Amino acid sequence: IIQGGMSAGKTFAIMTILIGYCESYADSLVTVVGMSYKHLDTGSMRDFQKIMKEQGRWDRNRWNKTSKTYTFPNGSILEFLSVDKMSARGPRRDVLFVNEANGLSREVFEQLADRTKDFVIIDFNPSSEFWAHDLIKEFPDDTTFMILTYADNEALSRREIANIERHRPKAGEKP
Repeated sequence: IIQGGMSAGKTFAIMTILIGYCESYADSLVTVVGMSYKHLDTGSMRDFQKIMKEQGRWDRNRWNKTSKTYTFPNGSILEFLSVDKMSARGPRRDVLFVNEANGLSREVFEQLADRTKDFVIIDFNPSSEFWAHDLIKEFPDDTTFMILTYADNEALSRREIANIERHRPKAGEKP
């Protein structure tokens, strides 16, 4: 479970891990779930394509725009699914990443997680407590919890850091 604010780099880092998983485990299925395709398109899908292109691994012939799937040379598939367009009772997968999990109900999350073989990653912005915080308490031996901030993102420029800090509440101030 990864909690992180604006520009913490959590989605970018998670997508890097998922790409590595797909390349390491042939014929695996990794599912990235978001609240909507618009949300996925401007977030995790964009990060995925950027990472693949920057590393010289992007092959547009392996990207299916219609199904929003990328098939790796070893047969692994990374798919992007929108909760508003899918049934959480769908097929099984090896890995699940729920992007901005605070936009999903716990029931939908559990249906997805129950159909996942290896591991589940969720991320969210720290706007308020929700069911993910309960998971930390309910399954302490089976859950890793991380909090990231913009200060953890080594890729941010000085200008980006200055802009973030300019608009952050000062210690003791209300947001």
